Amino acid sequence: MTFAWWHVPVVLIPMIPTFWSIRHILNHEFEDATQRSLWLVLTVFLPVLGGVIYIIRGRKKALRKIQ
Repeated sequence: MTFAWWHVPVVLIPMIPTFWSIRHILNHEFEDATQRSLWLVLTVFLPVLGGVIYIIRGRKKALRKIQ
């Protein structure tokens, strides 16, 4: 099997929601520290699915951006 240029986007494009979600979780406040931790664990251990779930459900629970 040889390496082709299209392997890189095939791997990285599905990871975009995960990277965005982790950045959003770390830069925003939540009601409780455990809530933030649970979202972070979900997005790290279920990379693509966890990121998409956070974008759909968890983003609404973030309160405000950390200054």
